[in-house]
Amino acid sequence: MVFICNDGKKKIVIYKSLNMKSTFFLLFQLAVFYLHGQLKMQPAQSVLFEGDSGRLMNSGNRDVIWSEDFHTGINSSWQNAEQGGIANWEFRGPLTTPNIDVGSRGTCFPPGTVGDPIASPSWENGFVIFDSNWWDNPINPCTLDNFGTGPAPGPHVATLTSPSIDLSAHLGVALVFNQYLKRYNGETRVEVSANGGPWQVAFVNPTTPNPTLLNDQQYVQISAFAGGYADVKIRFVFDGLYYFWMLDDIAIVDTYINDLRTSKSSYGDFDVFDPSHPTGYEFLEYTKYPDEMAPQLKFSTMATNVGGASQTNCRLNIEIIDQLNNVIHNAQSAEGFTLASGGSMELRSGDFQMPAVLGDYRIAFRTSQDEIEEFENNNRDTLLFNINDVQYARDRIFASAVYLGTPEFANTQYELGNVFLVTSPNLSCHSISVGVGTGSSASTSIYGALYSYHLTQNPPLTLIATTPSVEITPEMMNTFGTQFMTNLTFGTPIPVISGATYFVAVGSTQGPDNFVCALSGNADEFTALVKYFPGTYFYLDRIPMVRMNFGFYNGVNEEASSVNSLQVYPVPASDILNISMSEWINMDIAIDVYDLTGKKVMQENVKNNHQQTMQLNVNMLSCGLYEMVIHGKDKIARTKFIRE
Repeated sequence: MVFICNDGKKKIVIYKSLNMKSTFFLLFQLAVFYLHGQLKMQPAQSVLFEGDSGRLMNSGNRDVIWSEDFHTGINSSWQNAEQGGIANWEFRGPLTTPNIDVGSRGTCFPPGTVGDPIASPSWENGFVIFDSNWWDNPINPCTLDNFGTGPAPGPHVATLTSPSIDLSAHLGVALVFNQYLKRYNGETRVEVSANGGPWQVAFVNPTTPNPTLLNDQQYVQISAFAGGYADVKIRFVFDGLYYFWMLDDIAIVDTYINDLRTSKSSYGDFDVFDPSHPTGYEFLEYTKYPDEMAPQLKFSTMATNVGGASQTNCRLNIEIIDQLNNVIHNAQSAEGFTLASGGSMELRSGDFQMPAVLGDYRIAFRTSQDEIEEFENNNRDTLLFNINDVQYARDRIFASAVYLGTPEFANTQYELGNVFLVTSPNLSCHSISVGVGTGSSASTSIYGALYSYHLTQNPPLTLIATTPSVEITPEMMNTFGTQFMTNLTFGTPIPVISGATYFVAVGSTQGPDNFVCALSGNADEFTALVKYFPGTYFYLDRIPMVRMNFGFYNGVNEEASSVNSLQVYPVPASDILNISMSEWINMDIAIDVYDLTGKKVMQENVKNNHQQTMQLNVNMLSCGLYEMVIHGKDKIARTKFIRE
């Protein structure tokens, strides 16, 4: 099973005790030392083109007009220049030295290691990089004392300019490219020149995230600069000092005229640097909320005009829909805005306090404008969350990656997990749930740990309690798309304080070579981290599958020790569910039914005297999805069913 993994281990070498979050943020941005681990983004996760049609996924274009994937290197029709005349953009190919497995060769990596390569769709046939750190300083350590000791000291102004592209037959056009970027000082930008005219800035990379994802894809509307011109050139400019910019899979696509794109939708309002947030973790987005902490939702999305014409009266529309498809809340932005071609802005549509009603909910996001939308596939988004009676979770439910650790800490005791803000009084943490990842070693011991957490303190963590250890079994392990949670229970529930932040972690004294934790979803800055003992911290940009439980939680692992399949019908069921009992003859069995929160909602104890089929009355259950588990002597089987 292949796991889709991400660059998951950014490290700040030292924590400072600071009085102001802005100072902490400044130190974070200026930190020179970073260590990168071994997780690689699977290239197939970032599909640039859909099928054989050459259509960009989710972006409203119609045809690819021109493209370059550098499979033959940097063609002579490209201009490769740098102001000092020595440094240049480099091609990494399967047969070059360095080859495609090497990203940055600069000093800001542990001695003997190199940086990750880009994870573009065609990275295996080659990509290009401007490695400012290497040109300025190829010798460790990465310190201010060594700045400027390389073959071409910075700062650098390095340009990579495309050949002439004929867009005379295309009025609506956009530039698409994959990048992997890390900055220290300066900017990276894209410029466009039409028919020999001046260079115009079409795109500047934002300051965050830094670094970007390994497979970051940018879609830049350039109709205003290039549409209808016969001689168009694109120029990529690295203008600054240190780190790198990798590029691949560049394309110009024919776009619609009226096309709004929705991205980065959220029902939270997390901003660790907002001075109005006492802890910094207010309105962090969770996927599972205990009913005592039913959230106040704040709706936002990033609207981008990826069409060729301005769009007027742009608004965000939202609906909250329960598991019975009832709309329990809807809203629209109070004010409409005009977005020029290529423009972006955050749209909001108010707040809503969720009632403490258990169930699964989805939020439907849709952008609208006065013009007739020509491509509706990309102006909608849907996010899911759950309200239950015990569990608090930030991960996206199903495993999509694993944390493999860094080689220098292979056998070091470590813990990783998430930051949680408690928002209700009189609660106690009963247990911690973890998704153990495939690749873990059976019989390795793991434990849960609860810390108080303060972002600006040194150290940020103060241990409160740990759970007894348990041994990993093969049945606990998660492969791609699964959700097998293992419970680690405190001997005595641990009281927690409303308004306080906690780091909830799972660890092993045997290190990441033996305990591999499943990951799911992208983490916001400073919300997920790993601690290597005695006191080295890494921030993660993927979310560990580590959850916090405020009461008894069903700890039976899905398919744990399962040796039988379980047949039930009809599905969906109304009042009566038929269960095949052919493998349970002359056996005392227990039938347990759990809802989506893991709460046991039904139990039956049965003596099966030669029954091939039994009937279970489920008419007392609410409509929805349930899981049935049957326990017998040395047997366990499970299945899911729907009550309609």
